This record gives sequence, C-alpha cells and structure tokens, in this order.
Amino acid sequence: MDWFGGLRVLSLESRRSEEMTTLIQKYGGVPTVAPSMREQKLDLTAAVSHFETDLRAGQIHTVVCMTGVGTRIFLRDLLARDASTLDALKNVPFMVRGSKPAQVLQDFGLSGVSVPRPHTWHEVQDHLVGALQPEQHVVMLEYGDAPPAAMLRSLAQAGIRVTSVPVYRCVFPADTLPLARAIRDTVLFGQDVLLLSSGTQVLHLLKFAERLKLRDELCAALHRMVVVSIGPACSESAGELGVRIDLECSPHKMGILVRTAAEHAPALLRQRLDRVS
Repeated sequence: MDWFGGLRVLSLESRRSEEMTTLIQKYGGVPTVAPSMREQKLDLTAAVSHFETDLRAGQIHTVVCMTGVGTRIFLRDLLARDASTLDALKNVPFMVRGSKPAQVLQDFGLSGVSVPRPHTWHEVQDHLVGALQPEQHVVMLEYGDAPPAAMLRSLAQAGIRVTSVPVYRCVFPADTLPLARAIRDTVLFGQDVLLLSSGTQVLHLLKFAERLKLRDELCAALHRMVVVSIGPACSESAGELGVRIDLECSPHKMGILVRTAAEHAPALLRQRLDRVS
C-alpha cells in the first residue's frame, strides 16, 4: 500500500513531535511538525491549601481528572505538602476522562470511575449529575482551559457546587517560528493533510494565524485540506471553531490517527479535486 503517497502532512504536536514525525514518514508522508502550544504550570499554592482543608473536613465528594498531565501535577504538589494526605484521598471518589488520568491515579495507588466514551464534557456532566446529590461538592482539575460554561450552568442548576482548579494553561510555544512558517506554508497550498490530537491545537493555530493577519486565508486552506481528528472531544472543539473534520480515528491513539489519515486521506483529496475540476 502506498499510504500517504508523498502527501504533505501537518501536525501541531508538541511533547511527542519526534514520534509524530517518524510515524508520518513511516506511512509515506512528508511531515511538517509545528508545535502550536505548550503547557505552563500555574501556582497551585492557594488551590492546594483550600483542597486540603475541604478534604479533611469531608467536603469533597468527587474529584474530576480531565487530563493525565493536570492530574499528575496536582497530586505531586498536594502530596509534597503532606504525604499522609494520600490516605485521605483513598476515601474520595475520582472520576477520570479516559485512560491517561486513570493511569496517573494508578501510579499514585488511587483509582477512579471512567466516564463513557467519547469522553467529552457532555459525558462528564451527565456522570456528575447522576452521581452527586444537590449541595455536594466536586473539584474539577482543569485541562488547560476553563470548563465549558454550559456544563457549569447545568451543574449549578442541579445544585452541585463546583470548584474548578486551573493546574496549567496552554500557551503558545516559546519558539513560534515553526508555527508561523507552517501557517504561511499552508496558506500557500503547501500542506495536504492536518492531523489534530487536541482541540487546543486548532484553537492556537487559528489564534496565531489571526496574529499574522492570515486567519481567513488559513480557514480557506483548511477547507481544501483533509483534516483528521484523534477523537470526539477534539472534533467537537474543532467544529465549534468552524473547522470541518473529515476523519476521526478509533481507538483514539496517535499511531491510529496517522494510520487512519494515511489510509483515507489520499482518496478524499482525489474526490475533492475531481469535484472542483
């Protein structure tokens, strides 16, 4: 199988950029990997202190772990203050969104209930409304961005008290030159396929294009490309930003993302060109 067959493939991956480059090349693509974000840890001193107070008072009824990164950072900071807090955590229900935060909990000797696939905020909301009583308290470890306002309104209407803890923020990479080059290259018909592994990636891509005064041109370029998402949460975020998703991989893993794109993107591009001609 020819797989990508020399198509130009853009990825916005940050932490696993080298692995992504290798995967695209393995499937016959020409990779451009331009990180669109980095995770910036926030000062958790006040949040950890409040959490510790509520925990010892029995006032935390569920902890929601949205990402593995955020869960690990928070637990490390919490246990650095007092390692014995781990025993108290074992009596608290944890809710996880997917396998990565579940693995982090396991590393700390904890466990949690996973929300059903596709692990979007809708499933998180439905689980909390079903599991908690009015006036109970949930602590939500954020995932780089604040929880959706619609979810917070629904939880408030159910009488559930929410404390949202910002563990880290997603900001532009320290070196934005690769991202700027990728945007300009995409606008000039230099890319065929876009791989997305998070909604924040596409948000930052569009924000940086706006900074370059190229957002409209980039959106037009994305419309002619094949855009492939790693899963429903990513697809939902992209759709809210006006970016059409052509393919969605399952299971939701980076290797499957690249393979899915390599299998189907060439044919989709040919069909699109045929319609235009």
